[in-house]
Amino acid sequence: MDVEEELTGARARLLHDLQATLPTTPARIDVLEDVVAARREWVGPWPAGAEFLTCLVAQDLQEQLQAADGRWPLCRLDGTHQLRVQPDLGADPHWVCEDCDKVVAPVGEL
Repeated sequence: MDVEEELTGARARLLHDLQATLPTTPARIDVLEDVVAARREWVGPWPAGAEFLTCLVAQDLQEQLQAADGRWPLCRLDGTHQLRVQPDLGADPHWVCEDCDKVVAPVGEL
């Protein structure tokens, strides 16, 4: 598994979800870039973790955006509930609304 390919894919998927749910500002793009850079350092000593990068980048981006933007992303089904990434550490992450008890979309397809 190519680490750079996985990072590029994770970045593209999260950029898509970000653009689909919030106005894309330079500050938000910078947050995404910082998250990807931090995960690049994380995966360096553990290349086998590359399969988990999309899941981890999604979680990290969500945490970072909460400070500036509040809850992100919001449930498409309800509009007020915050989505969560599931599984916590997995190769096929998706956005889930725990309040609606539904899978909303795979990460990268909001």
